[in-house]
Amino acid sequence: MVISSRAALAMGLGAILLWSTSVGTMRGITEYLGATGGAATLYTLSALLLLVLTKRTPLKAFPKTYLFLGSALFVGYQLCFALSVGLARSRSEAMEVGMINYLWPSLTVVCSAVAMRQRVGALMVAGLGLAFAGVVLACMPAEGFTLAGFAAHAAGNPLSYGLALGAAITWALYCTATNRLAKGCNGLWLFMALSAAAFWVLHALQAGPSAMHWSLPAAAQVLLAGSAVGAAYALWNLAILHGKVETLAIAANSTPLLSALFASLWLSTALPMTFWAGAALVVAGSAVAGRGR
Repeated sequence: MVISSRAALAMGLGAILLWSTSVGTMRGITEYLGATGGAATLYTLSALLLLVLTKRTPLKAFPKTYLFLGSALFVGYQLCFALSVGLARSRSEAMEVGMINYLWPSLTVVCSAVAMRQRVGALMVAGLGLAFAGVVLACMPAEGFTLAGFAAHAAGNPLSYGLALGAAITWALYCTATNRLAKGCNGLWLFMALSAAAFWVLHALQAGPSAMHWSLPAAAQVLLAGSAVGAAYALWNLAILHGKVETLAIAANSTPLLSALFASLWLSTALPMTFWAGAALVVAGSAVAGRGR
């Protein structure tokens, strides 16, 4: 299938809009089904939809490096992202770690430049620094805007905040690797199925209680979120296979604001002005990094 760069960009924009729902719906599902059970159910539905709706490349046709590296990075990202949101102590903290995840567009610009053996210029570094400052501001405790205050705040739940940072780094690497190594092969259906399997294994291995409280609202959220996730990843994978990954990363600049707006409405959680100012800085940082490519 031949896809033009313009069509790939449109697909990427569609994926970005759908992705903007992910933090809010993931947190909502977690509150019904748990951090691992909710993610396992959501990704199982997404994998089934992709199995039906996408054209599957035979495994023997995959470049070996892409098959193993791509699957490891994709599954690693899903684990980091879903668990960072699911293990947050509150809805507002879930939105904070979600904002950390959105460091990935500026990180993707830097990773892509390194992969293409281009110089990492001052604008890229400045953009990444600005995006990080936005994360610190968005997660700022009431005491004030200081790195020490942010570190102390994150130390209250280091696993969740650390996983969110791991998600940002892992997804930037996945986008860069897919664009360079896939050679037109689409392994998304396999990667999503492996992600679902990884979450079911984690769910089964939990030492404590792992009850999943099903209800009509829970089922509706799983159906909505699973469909959105499946469609978003299908569109994004086609976009990075056939488009320019740096351009797509720049197009993703608006995602932090869209995601925070949707999550705030979906979870009925008001956010302070410092959070919105931080989200705007994350967006600006991604834009500045993209200008330096």
